[in-house]
Amino acid sequence: MLTGAIIGCIVAVVMIVVNQSRAKSGTGLPGQVEAAIRGAGPLTLAQVAQKVGLDTFRGRGKVGMALGALHGVGKVKMTPAPEGTPQLEKVDFITYEVV
Repeated sequence: MLTGAIIGCIVAVVMIVVNQSRAKSGTGLPGQVEAAIRGAGPLTLAQVAQKVGLDTFRGRGKVGMALGALHGVGKVKMTPAPEGTPQLEKVDFITYEVV
């Protein structure tokens, strides 16, 4: 059990590092996401996923990770949901825009 947890943590850290490096260089899915939303104005996660062609539950997760990496390197501005928005509905109100 402990081995599985350690492996899971290592995989998560590696995925974060890979997404960050791809976001900096503008390649991979982060590069596609950045190109798709450039000049489009503020978009929600569902709209970005649709523009990239990954409009499934799993695809939105991948796009969310790419947007997080782009936000981490300062290429995308994230506008948070308004105060009082229920936790499960925040994903519908958070918008992303290229800086």
